[in-house]
Amino acid sequence: MLVKSMNSVNNKQLSLDHVNQEAYLFDLEYADDIVLLCDSMQVAQIALNQLAISVCKYGMCFAPSKCKVLLQDWREPVPALTLAGEPLEVIDKFVYLGSCVSAGGGVTDEISNRIMKARVAYINLSHLWRRGDVSLAVKGRVYNASVRAALLYACEIWPLRAEDVRRLCVFDHRCLHRIACVRWHRRVSNSEVRRRVFEQSGDHHSLKVVICKHRLRWLGHVLRMSPQRLPYRSLFASPGTGWKRRRGGQSMTWRRGMKDFCARLASVGVSRLPGWGPRDSSNRWLETLSDMVKNRNQWRMCCNFLLSSLPNDS
Repeated sequence: MLVKSMNSVNNKQLSLDHVNQEAYLFDLEYADDIVLLCDSMQVAQIALNQLAISVCKYGMCFAPSKCKVLLQDWREPVPALTLAGEPLEVIDKFVYLGSCVSAGGGVTDEISNRIMKARVAYINLSHLWRRGDVSLAVKGRVYNASVRAALLYACEIWPLRAEDVRRLCVFDHRCLHRIACVRWHRRVSNSEVRRRVFEQSGDHHSLKVVICKHRLRWLGHVLRMSPQRLPYRSLFASPGTGWKRRRGGQSMTWRRGMKDFCARLASVGVSRLPGWGPRDSSNRWLETLSDMVKNRNQWRMCCNFLLSSLPNDS
């Protein structure tokens, strides 16, 4: 029913956010959750009105108290959007599918949310960490499956800054020190603590390396998708007509961070691969990587090459 209702709204041919030259990204749907993406107050109000009318045909209605408005790069006065005659609350962040989406597009709030959930998972397993008859290898596997899984949920798509990585590493190292029963005054390095806890698994890399590994895996997965898939189209999306960058320094984006991280792949001997030059198009580096990911063994070697350049002593 929701799909039919959304199709009814899409048929109005509203001017919406641009994804590529042939398609528009209007909404995101999962189960009974809907996210409408609109570029103006007028478009958003028309979409809300049409959606409310469409679902009434199936005996359904939306609860305005559960519907929120999140503004991205909004320079005009706060819009007064209504649904079924009731005003909608304007918020600066909300949780969608387990991830905290912030108005500025950053992940500071999401990092805080992840640390809180990981701390709860760690505390719930305190009885295990205190047991002396359980080996560090078992504790390390449980820690990876529970605490780190909650801490790094959806980390593949985070536009991370150095401060965000530092906060994650501080929490991770604090937990590992307690699991390994290493007090801070002993001055044991973080890499040594990780080696003790994860020695049996053989994967005792720093959290930064783990995150970059997940991001590279996700990038390769998306680049191997069909061009008709939404993640692929969103990755190759270009700014809409008339979009301008704000003055001053620019916020870190996922694409810019991954482009800088993969820049070491641009040089092969004395030749240079296209995509990272000052005159290359914004998507040229993605097209270059698309040729690499077709060969999984080659892409795996490229990922190992990039990860080997990261420091593993933090």
